[in-house]
Amino acid sequence: MRMVLLLVLLILAQSALAVNTESNFAGVGIDGRPLPDGQIRVEQIVAAGPAHLAGIRVGDIITHIDGAATRGGRFQELVQKRLRGVSGSKIVLRIQRNGSAKPLTFTLTRKQLVVTQPEEK
Repeated sequence: MRMVLLLVLLILAQSALAVNTESNFAGVGIDGRPLPDGQIRVEQIVAAGPAHLAGIRVGDIITHIDGAATRGGRFQELVQKRLRGVSGSKIVLRIQRNGSAKPLTFTLTRKQLVVTQPEEK
């Protein structure tokens, strides 16, 4: 009985990990780069994704996710556990934009994103 339970738990854990690491996931459509202090610089925006529709721009710096500072955070953990999540769930990002004195706040709704690879010619 213990062996069956262990096997079921391993399969569920593997499935959960696969969902978050494959090309299909719920997110906001941001491809970012970690800065030395842990904050995230937006490098690319998925067209028609939540971030694009909200007005987030390439070059914006994500300083907070749901009220928690990104400074000092580990990039992979920030992406996997805080930016990505359940489709339809809300996330609040505080952004510092070059040329803007005050931070900007965006409330986004995560959605299922399908990242496709370009076809080789």
